[in-house]
Amino acid sequence: MIPSTSQPMTAEDIAAQAAALHRQGRFADALDLYGRLLSGQPGNAALQGLIGALHAQMGQAALGVEHLLQSDALAPGNDETLHNLATALAACGRASEAADAWNRLGAVRYQRRDHAGAEAVFRQALALHPGHFGAAANLGASFQAQGRHAEAVALFTTLLDGDADEAEVHNNLGNAHMGAGALDEAIAAYRRAIALRPEYFEAYSNLGLVMARRTPPAGASADADPVSEVRRCYERALALRPDFAAAHWNLSLCLLLQGDYERGWPAYEWRWRWDGFGEAHRPFAQPLWRGEPPQALAGTLLLTAEQGFGDTLQFARYAALLAGRGHDVTLEVQAPLFTLLWTSLGRHGVRVVPRAGSPAQVHDDLPFAAHVPLMSLPARFGTRLDSIPSACPYLFAEPSRVARWRGRLDAAAGPIVKVGLAWSGRPEHARDRERSLPVGALAPLLAVPGVHFFVLHKGGPPVEPRANLTPLGPMLHDFAETAAVVDTLDLVITVDTALAHLTGGLGRRGWVLLPFSPDWRWLLDRDDSPWYPSLTLLRQDTAGDWAPVVAEAARRLHAWVEDGGKDGVPPVRHD
Repeated sequence: MIPSTSQPMTAEDIAAQAAALHRQGRFADALDLYGRLLSGQPGNAALQGLIGALHAQMGQAALGVEHLLQSDALAPGNDETLHNLATALAACGRASEAADAWNRLGAVRYQRRDHAGAEAVFRQALALHPGHFGAAANLGASFQAQGRHAEAVALFTTLLDGDADEAEVHNNLGNAHMGAGALDEAIAAYRRAIALRPEYFEAYSNLGLVMARRTPPAGASADADPVSEVRRCYERALALRPDFAAAHWNLSLCLLLQGDYERGWPAYEWRWRWDGFGEAHRPFAQPLWRGEPPQALAGTLLLTAEQGFGDTLQFARYAALLAGRGHDVTLEVQAPLFTLLWTSLGRHGVRVVPRAGSPAQVHDDLPFAAHVPLMSLPARFGTRLDSIPSACPYLFAEPSRVARWRGRLDAAAGPIVKVGLAWSGRPEHARDRERSLPVGALAPLLAVPGVHFFVLHKGGPPVEPRANLTPLGPMLHDFAETAAVVDTLDLVITVDTALAHLTGGLGRRGWVLLPFSPDWRWLLDRDDSPWYPSLTLLRQDTAGDWAPVVAEAARRLHAWVEDGGKDGVPPVRHD
């Protein structure tokens, strides 16, 4: 029996009592109360879902399905509702419909980037209905999202054996091939998807993405411009779908890579409208800064770091420029960068704070009048190739740390040339397969006599002990420590990681080993960087082939050591 009370119960009281009865297993009593609530709120999706779940728990699956379908219609895509609906449909023997519900639930989890959870649900759909094409295709996509490219290729290939004219599966197969590094196969899959569906704008965008990463095929015209061909793919995708954010984003990267900053920076703002970007605009009540002068703000301008450590290091230079224009600037950065940037930018009057735990908050609830993402500043400044703020150094190591590290490194290496080395980036990076290389590929470099190498990256597989190689990664707990080490070295040789930006920002000599399809900031067909005058760029001529790059680095290093090393600048060959 439901307890009676002397006072009339509010809807909140009834809901709380129903939930308590539900937890106690008194399903009939809970159902009675939920029903009373629903009579006054027939459009309440949560109540419909609760009643549906209760009916299913009471063995009344058919009744449960009716209410759960109502709940799903009122609030589509609810995780719990879809789970309960799939379970109830299966209990009714409606396997095909249950598989549909599981598939929809998997898609919800996939959109939340819970790819392992999505995989489990897609497998449940296929267990109920092995021929469910959508669930099988989505399972392949979940493999792909988890980096299990070979499994994804195998699954998509099997699906196409049953229906070779499925354009979407060809597109997904292209994604899997691209993830596995099989670029020619990916291009063929995307072209097949486009041939089957000429309006397939996603496939055009993907085709541009993969073409940017591969070496032009043998026999290609010397006059061919692969980057322009890539750009045309994105432009075709946008002609078909003008609001396709991913294509706008990819086009922006292509324009920036070509040095077309005038069009590239505005297109780069589309990152905030692309679901795949992985970040969202900060939910502040204060407005975005659009370039207003200091007197128009009447308060602090907050700069918020975004993306990776290297991005923050590269664009932190704009904070000092804003302070120089009279703005009261606060720069919010990732915790490992805080000490370095506090040391470096405080001299310009920039306040540097660590990022708060919540995206809606700022450290110590500091007041501010407007905010702007750090990587939107080049657009606000109208930065062109000929107006890049390239004055370096703008990063500075703490002298006391430098002195301590100089003593340690001198003790380890003596008077010979000291070279910092990083051949591996963060494994989670979307393009780490392209930018990182195995330590074995560095053998010609490590064989150069008269050099002691210090490994500056963290993680990665253990390195075989060598007399001329000292790992420092475990001791580099933040970028202030790494900066102090770099300041004591004669040279840094690194792949495209934050270390390259740190070295350049410190104004120290560095060589950056770049993949065939480099990140946009390194531009094309040049061995220098307008962002960092002290860096030299060594590029792959063929996608995936590091041997010539390492051989050239070894040749230069050997020549420099023979020339006296520290007394001069490492030679740069322009032939």
